[in-house]
Amino acid sequence: MSMAHHRHRFPILIILVLLVNFASCTSPNRLPEAKYVFYFIGDGMGVQQVALAQAYLAAKNQQPGNAKLSFTQFPVTGLAETFAQNRYITGSAAAGTALSTGYKTSINTIGLNYNHTDTLYSIAHYAKRAGFNVGIATSVSIDHATPAAFYAHQPSRNMYHQIGHDLVKAGYRFYGSGGFKDPEGESSKNPMGSVIDKGEEFGFLFTSNLSLHDSLLNNHSSIVFSGSKSAKGSSIKYSIDTDSTDVTLADITRLGIDVLMNPEGFFFMIEGGKIDWACHDNDAATTVHEIIAFDDAIEVALEFYRKYPNETLIVVTADHETGGMSIGNREYQYESNVALLAKQKHSLEELNTVFRAFKESHAGKPSFDKAIAFLSSDQVVGLSFQDIDKRYLDELKLAYNASVALQTPEQIKANKEKYGSKDPMAVTSVRILNHMAGIGWTSFSHTASHVPVYANGSGQNLFSGQMDNTDIPKSIAKAMGLRFTGSK
Repeated sequence: MSMAHHRHRFPILIILVLLVNFASCTSPNRLPEAKYVFYFIGDGMGVQQVALAQAYLAAKNQQPGNAKLSFTQFPVTGLAETFAQNRYITGSAAAGTALSTGYKTSINTIGLNYNHTDTLYSIAHYAKRAGFNVGIATSVSIDHATPAAFYAHQPSRNMYHQIGHDLVKAGYRFYGSGGFKDPEGESSKNPMGSVIDKGEEFGFLFTSNLSLHDSLLNNHSSIVFSGSKSAKGSSIKYSIDTDSTDVTLADITRLGIDVLMNPEGFFFMIEGGKIDWACHDNDAATTVHEIIAFDDAIEVALEFYRKYPNETLIVVTADHETGGMSIGNREYQYESNVALLAKQKHSLEELNTVFRAFKESHAGKPSFDKAIAFLSSDQVVGLSFQDIDKRYLDELKLAYNASVALQTPEQIKANKEKYGSKDPMAVTSVRILNHMAGIGWTSFSHTASHVPVYANGSGQNLFSGQMDNTDIPKSIAKAMGLRFTGSK
């Protein structure tokens, strides 16, 4: 073969190699690395809760089937297993650690392995180390189990004071929530001094202002937002109980984006924490409103995504399902009327407060008829209990006696097992409304149901199909181009 022939052949080979490389880089199956990442966790939000919110919105508008939530329209969906290292039905600490570090751990453990012999580091830790701004937000307290799993390392989720100090050590750019549960160490066996004072030493700004000037942002290393009107447990109010002056999860998400935005990118975890609380109460109406509020926060992220579609990833999932909810129950069988939930005007938590205040205004013992009239008003539950099935009136009479009559210690114990810590009349009213709407509950605790996963944006195809909860942070890290091992 002549030398001239070789000279013609080599340029052709080089061109072919370049064309192959170019094609692989521009393949439609290869998305750019995610620069802006939103990781939404609906605490307690199973497939059933999502379906109920969709059914409620459709029924309220007199439409058949399901309405659309922003995240149910994401192009990629999957299912995640939730079991913990030492129990099939998980808890928020173990599940949060799995969702943040990619490792299973034991119940109540935050950021440590199952026997507390090794430290586990979250994807947020790795994102910060790689130069991303990091934000953690929630509708509950910032030292609660799920947000804590992204920055803390403690053997018990109940070590709120120590978790608060871990927040300062992590030094993320933004934290947003209803507040802290034990910032001064008043409930701690080993107080470490004020979390607020320690944070200010490191240049933290603690604020309840949703509007921050650039000068404040530039002069502080971390921004810690807490709602000024915190509800029980240092949370923001249930959505069903809010008015126009109350902070929402969407507000916190919007503030977080303003604080985190920079040319290097960010990682932002946002938790809808009170979905779980409402489900623990078996309170369907409040659950629906919490999922809608969670969806509102996701819509804020979608607004951002529409500006940066090639660089943004949004992942939505849950840590576990709570309550064993069903749409359909034994008595009503194939019938449901979820639009009835619109009659409930308060969360069970608030209804408990409202009804107890009503009792006090009647010297602790209103008549049964007055109690029923109060609960059936349009501003409370809105059902005319006199017109419903007699079995419900019997339930209400039992609840009334438990609520107003003097009780023996044995009766008090039995009532607590039946009604929990809230007023029996309030609890029973919500139970009846749920029942008539066709909602069923099997538990006041968590279940082992798989939870949904939704993804949209750069790297979305990594979240398709059935996966373990530990796979989710690993897939997010892959989409971001992060080295992620879970240990330092």
